[in-house]
Amino acid sequence: MNTSNGSSMITRPSNNTNKKKPAIEPDDDGWVTILSRQSRKEAKRKSRIVQQYTINDLPNSVLVHILSFLPTIQAAQTSVLSMRWKYLWTYVPALIIKGYGYNGAYKMQKLLQFCRSSYLRQISLMLQSPFDHESCIKWVDFAMKHKEVEELNLLLMNRNRFNMHTPSSLPRNIFSHSQSLRVLVLYGCELRNIGEVDLRNVRKLHFKKVDVVGNLLNDLLAACPRAEILKLEYSDSVTDLSANLPELKKLKLRECNKMKSARLTVPNLQVVKIEDSFESGIECFQLCGMVNLMEAYIIHNGDGDYRVYNSKYQVYANLLQILGQAKQLTVKCSSLEIMYNWSQVIADCSAMKVTRFELVNLDDCHDISSFILALLKKLPNLEEFRLHKIRDMDDRNFLRAEEASNGPNYGDSLPIDCLQQCLKRISIVDYNNEKLEFELVKFLLQNSIVLENICFLNCFGELKDYLELIEVLETCKASPKVEIVFEDDLETSVYSDHSDASDFSYATS
Repeated sequence: MNTSNGSSMITRPSNNTNKKKPAIEPDDDGWVTILSRQSRKEAKRKSRIVQQYTINDLPNSVLVHILSFLPTIQAAQTSVLSMRWKYLWTYVPALIIKGYGYNGAYKMQKLLQFCRSSYLRQISLMLQSPFDHESCIKWVDFAMKHKEVEELNLLLMNRNRFNMHTPSSLPRNIFSHSQSLRVLVLYGCELRNIGEVDLRNVRKLHFKKVDVVGNLLNDLLAACPRAEILKLEYSDSVTDLSANLPELKKLKLRECNKMKSARLTVPNLQVVKIEDSFESGIECFQLCGMVNLMEAYIIHNGDGDYRVYNSKYQVYANLLQILGQAKQLTVKCSSLEIMYNWSQVIADCSAMKVTRFELVNLDDCHDISSFILALLKKLPNLEEFRLHKIRDMDDRNFLRAEEASNGPNYGDSLPIDCLQQCLKRISIVDYNNEKLEFELVKFLLQNSIVLENICFLNCFGELKDYLELIEVLETCKASPKVEIVFEDDLETSVYSDHSDASDFSYATS
């Protein structure tokens, strides 16, 4: 410090009693951390930032979108949260009603009065009897005429006094003001004289347990030229299916037991699934114009007199011939033991274009080895082969690897093109190390020249048996780069149609 005479003086700094000491705060683990003043400010600032973002800070449009995924009753219950939320639910563009008894129609009437949205993205009416059918249908008709509805889901579980399902009639001209409709799902309804139909923009059609009079379904499909998905399930009243659907990509027919013919022109079809018991047999099944079929499924759900199914083997042959144009084909059979004509089915087919083939539930079958060999001859482009439960009713002796001596005669089956040229992957699911299984695996290894991988999934038996099995199979490999793998796999089948999720949360089969 300078003085008046120019001399300098050094002063001793005074103690600053107002200086704050660093804070001592325990953390979550009990350790004590000394925080400076600057660190405390930074921590408080970060805590305020974290607390700042709550659901109330979202704009109304986002909140309305979130509420649209809730059933309408639950969305309405948010009105008690605050003044802002009091009427927010009334702008939700969806009306989702789930009810039991007569209160379902009353709820729909009250909620429709509160709806302020100019259009309804979705109307889902899911009612189980007893309910006031006329009131429900009246309000659906009103909504279709006065709102721009994009998705209509009607699940009407109506039962009479004998607990028998009775279809619910739809009003005339319910589809005459449906230009905005994109998705139509009907469950337990009756299509009878519905008048004028305008479904030009519909993309998805799903009919389950629908009672159709005459050719009304074909007329309905003719009014849907832009349909991309068609599902028809448990509709015994449909005997003839005929339509031109140029934009259809996915087709599913399930348990339409009275159907005699199906003629569809579907040039853009990519996925088709036929699931039936085939008790009556489709006399004529045609899918015309297919050029890009990717996946096909034939699901057999029958049990009964084998003579009935043997008389219908031509139905299977026809399906394999048509769906064999797909790149991936799955055949799932629940009771192949009643079918003695599978070899004849394959013999009647020409070469298929399939590159990935899956056989599911080949359990308790007669002469399944002959069927598999005949099948391989019809698959010249096969790259991946997947088998589930290879069992034969004529062969029930458990076989260890070193005991394998006499088995099916495969000598006359060669040559098989896919084994010589393109088969790269084989999967055996639920392998039980039985005689038929072992001989088939051995044959495939000995003749698959370009094979890269053979995988055994979810095997049964003791570990020592499979160690011995590996030693034997190592000596049978025709391809030097083949890898033998044993592993557990929970998702063992491509037959899991993820697009088949129910359109209704409690819809029953």
